Amino acid sequence: MNITAVILTLKEGVNLSELGAILKHEQEVVAQWTSEGIIHDMYLRQGRNGAVIMFNELDETAVQALIETLPLYPYFKPAEFLGLLKND
Repeated sequence: MNITAVILTLKEGVNLSELGAILKHEQEVVAQWTSEGIIHDMYLRQGRNGAVIMFNELDETAVQALIETLPLYPYFKPAEFLGLLKND
């Protein structure tokens, strides 16, 4: 199984409490991708200033295109991508 992990970090000064409607839409998009099997797993960062999302069987180009459609995308620093292989 190939996984592409994306590390997302909010830009300095972004306050999620001021982005209620955008955050709600973000959660809906992520829930949809999860139900479609696009997302393998997701973790919030400890400081709640970002997330790590693991995508199933998609290359970095496809994941980048998806990430750019997230409602919070304009509020993130440039994403970091890691290609991972499951060690069976």
